[in-house]
Amino acid sequence: MIEYWRYELTPKRRLSAIAADGARRGALIRVNGGVADVHPWPELGDLPLDEQLALLGRGETTPLTQSSLEFASIDAAARRDGRSLFDGLTIPPSHWPGPDPPPEFDTVKLKSIDVIPDRVRLRIDFNATLTPSQFVTIAATLPRDRIDFIEDPCPYDSAVWRELREQTGLRLALDRAASSSCLCSVISYDVLILKPAIEEIACADADIVVTSYMDHPIGQLCAAYAAATANLRSTCGLITHVLFENDPFIERMRLDGTHLVPPGGTGWGFDDLLENLAWQRL
Repeated sequence: MIEYWRYELTPKRRLSAIAADGARRGALIRVNGGVADVHPWPELGDLPLDEQLALLGRGETTPLTQSSLEFASIDAAARRDGRSLFDGLTIPPSHWPGPDPPPEFDTVKLKSIDVIPDRVRLRIDFNATLTPSQFVTIAATLPRDRIDFIEDPCPYDSAVWRELREQTGLRLALDRAASSSCLCSVISYDVLILKPAIEEIACADADIVVTSYMDHPIGQLCAAYAAATANLRSTCGLITHVLFENDPFIERMRLDGTHLVPPGGTGWGFDDLLENLAWQRL
């Protein structure tokens, strides 16, 4: 039996150049006592939430809901044992998502270059909205000595990206690599962005950066768990609850410097909040 509870997250500002305006909608699911998140991004090709849930109710999965079921199973086992999934794990550090980092953060990720903060390393995500020539023009204006990498400057093409790396001298990061069948074309990019919400952490010659799906704190903790169990030490993108207005779950998320601190409780935590939700049968 699968149960679900719908939620909305209210962004403090637009999340990206391709993000739809308004609240983000998702659902927590509960399977055999274990909880996970289903938070689609139709702008990136995911089926809308209602279709995700309808398919799941018929026993059919998408990459998103397949990952959700796997995370729910992991959570269920930990709750049965009465333990936190983060016992003995070290969550890797994260960048700050936006141009207003607290002083302890030395790396930020920007979805826009309207405001570029001083002193910090920069990760800039263009969400593949530029043409190659536009990117070359913009690259010449950036503070090159502080650029860590540029994520998805334009739609991925291995030959085009190889040329852009040589022309600009900047490191390029590729998101959603599994869906574009290009894990072997490492010569054309330097960093692989992986989102456990929709894909496994793969072995690659490129540097790996794990990020959340800008989803519910439960989904955020799933990504943090995947990064921690993979023993990643690179600066990841796991601190995304700060992008949204407070709610009872977000209020319990804490930081220790640049590290996400999981809430207390069993499994992912939030035991009392989850118990009091108005779950419905799928």
